[in-house]
Amino acid sequence: MKKGCGRAYMKRLLKTLVKNKIFYLGMILIAVFIVGTRMQIQKKKTSGLILYTVKRQNLVISIIEGGNLIALESQKIINNVPGTRNILEVVDEGTQITEEDVKNGRVLIKLDSKDLEDKRDQLAITVENSLADYTQAEQELEILKKDNENSIAQAELNVRFAEIDLKEYLGDSLAQDIIDNNGKLDIPSLIKSDKLGGDALNKKRTLENNIDLTKEQVARAKDTADWSEKLAEKGYVTKSELEADKLDLKQKEVNQEQAEAEYGLFLKYEFPKQVEKLLSDYREAKLQLEQAKDTANAKMIQAQANLKSKKATYILNKNNLADLEDQINRCTIRATKPGFVTYATSDRPWATSSPIQAGTSVRQYQELLNLPDFNSMGVEIKVHEASIKNIRLGLPAQIRIDAFPDVVLTGKVVKISVMPDSTIKFLNPDINLYLTRIALDKSMDFLKPGMTAKAEIFIKELKDVLTIPVNAVFFKSGVPYCTVFKDGNITDRKIELGESSETMVEVKSGLSEGEKVVIRPGVSMTSAVKKTEMEEKGTFKSGTTETQGTVPQQTTPSTVENKVPSGTSSGITPAPEGKRTTGVRTEGSSQRRRPSESPE
Repeated sequence: MKKGCGRAYMKRLLKTLVKNKIFYLGMILIAVFIVGTRMQIQKKKTSGLILYTVKRQNLVISIIEGGNLIALESQKIINNVPGTRNILEVVDEGTQITEEDVKNGRVLIKLDSKDLEDKRDQLAITVENSLADYTQAEQELEILKKDNENSIAQAELNVRFAEIDLKEYLGDSLAQDIIDNNGKLDIPSLIKSDKLGGDALNKKRTLENNIDLTKEQVARAKDTADWSEKLAEKGYVTKSELEADKLDLKQKEVNQEQAEAEYGLFLKYEFPKQVEKLLSDYREAKLQLEQAKDTANAKMIQAQANLKSKKATYILNKNNLADLEDQINRCTIRATKPGFVTYATSDRPWATSSPIQAGTSVRQYQELLNLPDFNSMGVEIKVHEASIKNIRLGLPAQIRIDAFPDVVLTGKVVKISVMPDSTIKFLNPDINLYLTRIALDKSMDFLKPGMTAKAEIFIKELKDVLTIPVNAVFFKSGVPYCTVFKDGNITDRKIELGESSETMVEVKSGLSEGEKVVIRPGVSMTSAVKKTEMEEKGTFKSGTTETQGTVPQQTTPSTVENKVPSGTSSGITPAPEGKRTTGVRTEGSSQRRRPSESPE
């Protein structure tokens, strides 16, 4: 009984062990399957990564931009003739103007001037007429000057005569007193003045003498009549003789009365009247003198105004004629400097102006031709506002011409625009590009304006710094990160950045030499910094990939562009460490691709 039970137990135990072995084996197989699957997923996840080994090296800080060759010094031929003009003839584009051409005054472009020549002929007649009017006005002014001088001289003479008449009648002293007091003296009382002289005094004395004489005559006649009357009483004289003596006395008395009356009339009427008349004549002469001066002055002002008007009209017409002559001369533009002729519209295909050719209409101040000086060649580039602060006048630069890739030229920055380029600003207000000019140290004969070129401006060089490609950096909330590969795993790590070039950036902390970081193609430091600034200003939303304008891709540097080959044990191959290379951007492009918020 016990023996049978033992066998049954052993059978059950054996069956249990067999079942558990199968279970554990299944579990092991499942675990192996899960681990293999995860490894395969990890392998697929990391198989497309591009790695870069962090290292120390000298970092050249430079800015690379595409642009075009230009002549830094060139003569612009501009239409300075008013209105719209048709081109009659123009020199062929590409013509080389030599010193001999300049000496001979070779015609570069000739504009239609027929209407100006017609106006000139009409205006020439107007100028002749205005010159005749001007000459006549000059002569009339000279005649008027002489007439005025004669009139004033005659008026002054009349005043002098009136003054002489007054002084002749009253005497110099008394007449001067009356003149000085403007005739305000008591004229009748002047007859008693001690200063009285002249004809008035003479007549006064004559009348007084006549009175004295008649008185004496009356006295004598009375004595004679009295004696005759006494003698007649005694019979010594006849009655007729007595009557004759009495009649003579009567006559003498009448003469006395007449003399006294005449004297009284002189004092009361004749003297004041004569003084008033002479004084009035003097005043009238003075007034006529003032009137003569005023009339002469008025006529002179009118004549001078007429002369000025005629002169201004003549000068205006003459200047207009000279201006027309100058405009006609400017219709024929001649060479004044040697150079290479280019049409002004050749480098502006978007311009609405018609091409420069015979029959084309051009407006005033329109640029027609350019004569660039090939001895002063340079490169004009457009620098983004994020980089313009690093550029200074005099910085060295290296230039490569697309048409001559093996030729490397040197130069230096000679001009930095103060304001952003208005053309780009109009097309995209969010983009600010500044025109920068680089002068070549040496010009070559094969260089032509308009050739595409690439310029690298060297800012400075950092010695022995830890560097990674700018494509390895991305930002989270404005903080720089990079993706680190270690032991088959990738993790995001916060880092502190220093200065950067177009392709490499200095790492101040967060990475060690020899670590490997993941490259993110299509990212540049300028675009990353710009995105961060936009996020801080609230004008950019994280996670979006849309921006205003077209954003060109940036090519990946060749030193780190190495795909991970399949079939390796880890599935990842680090990128080879090479020499420093500069980033390359599409010529004329000012925008860079915005980095993602986090690695994909």
